[in-house]
Amino acid sequence: MSKFSIEKPALLIGEGREEELFFCAMVNHLGLSSSIQVTQYGGKDKLAGFLAGLKAQTTFSKLSALGITRDADLDHAAALASVKTAIDNSKLPDTLHVDTYILPKKDTSGALEALVIEAVSTYPNWSCVEQFMTCVSENDKALLSPTEMDKRRIHAWLSTLPKPDLRLGEAALKSHIPFDHQAFKSITNFLKTLVSAIDNQGPVEHA
Repeated sequence: MSKFSIEKPALLIGEGREEELFFCAMVNHLGLSSSIQVTQYGGKDKLAGFLAGLKAQTTFSKLSALGITRDADLDHAAALASVKTAIDNSKLPDTLHVDTYILPKKDTSGALEALVIEAVSTYPNWSCVEQFMTCVSENDKALLSPTEMDKRRIHAWLSTLPKPDLRLGEAALKSHIPFDHQAFKSITNFLKTLVSAIDNQGPVEHA
């Protein structure tokens, strides 16, 4: 697991570095950084190991709420079941509030990028992104999944920013993501629930 020390009562974990940076930016934007610490678990296959190592931390007693995020990819239900299995096998204490959010939103396949697309597709330069997608698709021999197509769209959009080499997480930290957009309402509520659960603990699920 990533080397870090539990420093706050709520911990939010994402799949990788992009999610870590993205959610750091969102937590800061919402004014929740004094309560929520953000880190990553290093990929879907490493969640179980991360949770097992979490209990071994000397500062584990500081933790009151844990929020786990994961991309649905092609199957939202399967992703949720995978996270539930990891939680069950970790045997975290019942006193710890554990909450799960499968991206992009309830009963929907896809990933974090789908939420970002919903939020930024109203920008004036988004039509350029779609023109690019149309142009590429005419000669594209790659068989990309819908999630991969979303990632391509995001990379194209990122290239339109003043600093075109930013990655998604970096763009979020640079305030290029409109976190107040309706697209982020559900994930925003999820984060606020973590904070409210600090003094009202108990394991729940949120997909």
